[in-house]
Amino acid sequence: MKKEIYEKIKDELPEKLRKDIEKYGLENFEFEILDSAQTPEELDRKHKKYIKKYNSIEPRGYNLPEDIRDEK
Repeated sequence: MKKEIYEKIKDELPEKLRKDIEKYGLENFEFEILDSAQTPEELDRKHKKYIKKYNSIEPRGYNLPEDIRDEK
């Protein structure tokens, strides 16, 4: 099932993550649903919260700095 899900979402993943999955193999990565959201705004808020919580900005993770900027 992991492969089927990856095939559906791979085009939306950051390029570095896709390349690392190709290099190291999908079996060496874990994908987990951390939360859910009812609206795009709530999803954006939670996305930023988890990026900060797990310190997943490059080079420690696969998120880019602009993933946590507040839009004004």
